[in-house]
Amino acid sequence: MIIPKFDGVICVSVTPFDAKAAIDFKAWGKHLDFLVANGVSAIMPHGTTGEYAAQTLAERKDGLRFVAEHVGKRLPLYAGTNSARPDDSLELASLAHELGYQAQMLAAPFYALPSTRELIAHFRFVAANTKLPIILYNFPARTGVDMNKEFLEGLAGIEQICAIKESSGSFARMLEHICFFEDRFQRIAGADDQAVDAFLWGARAWIAGASNCLPAEHVALHKACVVKGDFKLGKVLMHKLLPLMYLLENGDRYLQYVKYGCELAGVPAGPGRRPLLELSTDEKAEFRRLFEQVKTANLAKLAA
Repeated sequence: MIIPKFDGVICVSVTPFDAKAAIDFKAWGKHLDFLVANGVSAIMPHGTTGEYAAQTLAERKDGLRFVAEHVGKRLPLYAGTNSARPDDSLELASLAHELGYQAQMLAAPFYALPSTRELIAHFRFVAANTKLPIILYNFPARTGVDMNKEFLEGLAGIEQICAIKESSGSFARMLEHICFFEDRFQRIAGADDQAVDAFLWGARAWIAGASNCLPAEHVALHKACVVKGDFKLGKVLMHKLLPLMYLLENGDRYLQYVKYGCELAGVPAGPGRRPLLELSTDEKAEFRRLFEQVKTANLAKLAA
């Protein structure tokens, strides 16, 4: 098994839907081309931003096939395989492996609320029954459980479990990883408003939902911090991004904002699936104001 070295901006692709809430593959193809053209380093379908929990298993399989066929060898592909039902995760990982995906990202099974002991057993089970490297995804606000130090210690001997996207929002957790797991798990930026902090402490990759609508800007920030090691410039760029990032991370409308951002970027992705509702007029106006501020700042030129 080849363990990837995760680097660059990994876009968790939105899943475009049409007016009848069916997957819009034509729009998805245009969106994927937009991401490739704007310099993202890898693409991941069926993460949180891809609304995987609102899709059937058959739809998710169709999505994996489509993305693999459309992107081809242009970029590395990583698959979101999380599910409330572990057997579904195994099916998705098996298909992703057949299609040439290079890794899978897996959070805790939502709603089940497993204990730490149960969560360790779950990930050991998935690792023993799949052929793809595993990126852990810690998002306790959504899953209801935390991938804490005890949990990571319980998986430290499994090479296949190779990285962690930390989205708890806790800076202390980031430091804990450095102190106890520095040479064991690749750290991947997960909280968008803490990306510079994660890069400062050694993360080389950023799994970013908002890169769907601002891919060049995400790439510019990564270039400044990780490629150039210029954190003075990185701070300048992050100041330009931060008001929008703060709204995304604290506004409880993340997916709707990102999809509206895709519309503003010229690659419409349709509405979110129920129970999500459209943004209000005021919410759209505020997001558009911040989005246009970022575009006017021309971060890519600043990072050149």
